[in-house]
Amino acid sequence: MSRKSTSAFVLIASLAIAFPALAQDALAHAPAVAEQQPPGIRVDEASSGFQLVTHGVWAQPTNAWADTPAPTIPAQPRTSAPRSLRDTKHNSSFRRAVYLPHVYAAEARYGLPIGLLDALIWTESRYNPLAVSGAGAVGLGQLMPGTARELGVFNRFDPRASLTGAARYLKQMLDKFGMVHLAVAAYNAGPGAVERAGGIPLNGETPTYVRNVLEFWGTK
Repeated sequence: MSRKSTSAFVLIASLAIAFPALAQDALAHAPAVAEQQPPGIRVDEASSGFQLVTHGVWAQPTNAWADTPAPTIPAQPRTSAPRSLRDTKHNSSFRRAVYLPHVYAAEARYGLPIGLLDALIWTESRYNPLAVSGAGAVGLGQLMPGTARELGVFNRFDPRASLTGAARYLKQMLDKFGMVHLAVAAYNAGPGAVERAGGIPLNGETPTYVRNVLEFWGTK
C-alpha cells in the first residue's frame, strides 16, 4: 500500500473514533484504493462502512497468454484388453523385468536360443514365482516334483533355482529332439509323449502351449 493510501486510512480511522459522521463522509469521498493495491491484497468494505484490507489473496498474473484459449486435447481411443501374447509382451509385468537378467544368464550358461527361455517362463507362470498349477507344477518354470529332483532343484519356489532347472531341462529336450517346437512340446507334455506321438502330442493343452511359446519368442 502506498504512503498516501496509508495516511488516508489512518485519518479515516481517527475520524471514526472522534467524529463518526465525518468519518462516513470521508469514506464516501475517499479514493478508490482497491485499484491501487498490489497483487496479494484485497480491500473489502464492512457493513459499518470501514474498509478492510485482506492479505494473502492470490492475484492471477496478467500476461500475453491470459486471453489465449486452452488447447483442445483430443480424446485417446480406448483399446481393448490384450488378446494374445503378442499384445501382452509389450505390457510385461514388473516381475518379468526383475527376473529377466537371470533368464538371460541362464540362456547363455546352457547355450539356449536367445529369448526362448524368456518365452517359456512367461507362458508357464507369467513370471510368478509362487505359481502352482492344478497338476502340481510349481514356480517360475512350473517344475513337477520328480523332474525337479532329477534337475537338483530342492526348492521349486526358489526363483533362481527354478530358472536354472528350467533352462537345464529345456536344453536336454533340445539336445534330444533337435528342434525347438518339439523341445517345447516335450517340456510341457514330457519327452515320452512326444516320442509316442511322433511330434507334438495332440492333447488339449500342448499344441496351444507350443504355439504361445513360439509366438512370444517370435516377437522378440
